[in-house]
Amino acid sequence: MFPFRTKIWHKLFFAILLVVMLVLAISMVLSRLSFQQGFTQYIEEVKLKQLDGFRQVLSEQYRQQKSWAFLQENPRLWHQLLVESNMLPPRPPRGPGGHRFGDSGFGRRGDGPRGGGPPSEFAPPRPTAADERHPPPPPRFMRERLGLLDAARTRVIGPPPTTKHRLLPIQLEQQVVGYLTLRIFTPRRTELDQQFEQQQFDNLLLTALLSLLIAIIAALLLARLFNRPISDIAKMARQLTAGQFEVRIEKIRQDELGDLAADLNILVETLEQNQRSRRQWIADISHELRTPLTVLRGELEAMEDGVRPLNRESIQSLSLEVKQLKRLVDDLYQLSLSDQGSLSYVKERVLPLELLRDVAEGFTVTMQQRQIALTVSCEGEGPHLLADPQRLTQLFTNLLENSQRYTDEGGEVKVHCEVGASFLIHFEDSAPGVPPELIPRIFERLFRVEGSRNRDHGGSGLGLSIVQSIAKAHGGELRAGPSPLGGLKISLQLPVDQER
Repeated sequence: MFPFRTKIWHKLFFAILLVVMLVLAISMVLSRLSFQQGFTQYIEEVKLKQLDGFRQVLSEQYRQQKSWAFLQENPRLWHQLLVESNMLPPRPPRGPGGHRFGDSGFGRRGDGPRGGGPPSEFAPPRPTAADERHPPPPPRFMRERLGLLDAARTRVIGPPPTTKHRLLPIQLEQQVVGYLTLRIFTPRRTELDQQFEQQQFDNLLLTALLSLLIAIIAALLLARLFNRPISDIAKMARQLTAGQFEVRIEKIRQDELGDLAADLNILVETLEQNQRSRRQWIADISHELRTPLTVLRGELEAMEDGVRPLNRESIQSLSLEVKQLKRLVDDLYQLSLSDQGSLSYVKERVLPLELLRDVAEGFTVTMQQRQIALTVSCEGEGPHLLADPQRLTQLFTNLLENSQRYTDEGGEVKVHCEVGASFLIHFEDSAPGVPPELIPRIFERLFRVEGSRNRDHGGSGLGLSIVQSIAKAHGGELRAGPSPLGGLKISLQLPVDQER
């Protein structure tokens, strides 16, 4: 049995779902607390609103009495004013046996202010005439909650104000003449209030469950949507491992995953091109090695059969094929070292023109034998370069050897220089030339131009590739183009060493 493997879309699904559940839980808690606090404040504000009528009664009494002394001298009048303002229940009428109806102080069920409505702490039943003549002392809850202060906030009647009391100004002709104090406390919720609160909580819970269901569906769809391009990329990687370089991913997204798919397509194209180049490289190397070996084998068999005599000329022909084979192997070895970064360079400050003149002097005799005129038009000692003199000599040798090999007898090879921000050396030769469409390929390995520039002249097709590797190692650049002399022009650009 294999253990359960958590896929990335599983992680995305649970991550999105966890975030949504956390947001829902926080929203429910905050909504619950906000509703409870808001509902409590609403009930308290309703009760405070019921005190507006009582403040108007007190304001009218103050207009008549000109002070609050009448309440201090007659505390029962405070209670009577409360009853008249429907702020206190009246004394219930006595029934048989001297008992009063509604001794709880809230009246009978169904009674309310002005004969209708639910019972309320501040809206009791209307008092009778007998109760108005003999008002009872204020109930305990009213003695503890309601009070009166004068304009200087000095206690007139009722409990002294504290931080838990609300001050309600009493105004007379836009002037504050006193304050009605009310102690704030958590109101007792009726059964109807509790039912309303429970109903709101049930609705909130139902909304949360529906939101959670929608969140699960959305998280599943989003996770699958995000996982689809990742699955395509993983599938493409497996196909690449199996050597299927023709696969591609369509870029259907405009985000980072779409950019990754486009980069992978470029990578696949590069791998496919490298594979073709490697196969072509192996085929070309095999062909290059097979040619001198076939010639050697044919000549040796001819000598064994007595068809060709074993003399000095035969041995020289065999030696020539061996040298060509050795040159090819040496060039391949140089390129392999360059590709691996193992080609050693010991750089120092050198004068490249001195190296160029020494190399050109070595080609003077061989070019004269083929009646090729060699001209080096570089005056003075030239600039200093930070370069490896041995590799730079190899670079000049390969370029001049290429010009000599692919220039017809009686032709011309011209070398001239330019000094500026960088050092330029131009190598030009006469006919035959290179077709313009093939010039960009002359630095490819084992590439030869059909016609005059082929292996009949002894080249392996690796010389210019080696030259390009040496130039890049020195921070330089090689460019090729048609020559005004009718052949090929190769320009070498090297950075100038500014330290003198």
